[in-house]
Amino acid sequence: MDFKDFAELEVDGWSDANLADTYVSRFSKATDMAVEPMLACLEPGSDILDLCCGQGNLSAAAHARGFRVTGLDFSREMLAHAHDRAPDVVFLVGDAQEMPFDEDVFDAVTCGFGLMHVPDQPKALSEVARVLRPGGRFVMTSWHGPDVSKTFALLYGNVRAHGAESVKMPESPDFHQFAREETARDLFDAAGLTLDRFETIDCHWDLDDPAGVIEIFQNGAPRASYLLTNQPRKNLQAIRKAITDGAREAFAHGDTWQVPMPAALAVATKR
Repeated sequence: MDFKDFAELEVDGWSDANLADTYVSRFSKATDMAVEPMLACLEPGSDILDLCCGQGNLSAAAHARGFRVTGLDFSREMLAHAHDRAPDVVFLVGDAQEMPFDEDVFDAVTCGFGLMHVPDQPKALSEVARVLRPGGRFVMTSWHGPDVSKTFALLYGNVRAHGAESVKMPESPDFHQFAREETARDLFDAAGLTLDRFETIDCHWDLDDPAGVIEIFQNGAPRASYLLTNQPRKNLQAIRKAITDGAREAFAHGDTWQVPMPAALAVATKR
């Protein structure tokens, strides 16, 4: 299937400096919680490709622990943040579907919450296998969908209930497919990777205001931003109120709100 419109949405979104800034300052508070579990899956001293490295949170942490790290991302806006965070790491602008590397050059490839943003995900997995050395390890994370995540259930449920029928997302790969173990296993297998480990990481946001949930999605995530920003004003107001009220009730944590963002961690080996 041709996901051209989806690809353009992703490129436009991650080229927006305001969206990138909001992702780094707010959304990524949850992604940061997956860094240590991902690094724990790697052999010390490995040569790592941090694929879809974004703002470089994993790249920086890996470099600080003595890994040799190369970061790759298509977004210059996100790579600007990565350079600021880890100035000694080599960061390259590039496409996960067509990587600028020879075969068998990395001991490991990491991909923190990035593969779901790639239009041709099987092609990207084939590229992962190509650049890995035999026996090399692939470690990735992805967000659980509404069947597991109360936060995504709150978002999707209220967009369905209150959103305008005319606002549709472009055709795109299943955003949560790598958070389903059997689906991930099949996709890895087709690329020459064997799934060794699959588990859930309890990531979350700590917020002072339950309205922060929709603000993070609308201003710090390309897909959600598209889906929310294009709503008629009346529909968006109804969605905002429903999500804020739902978060206020469901995620109260003392005087603050702890918003769950459970993530799937998958570890695979190149055959």
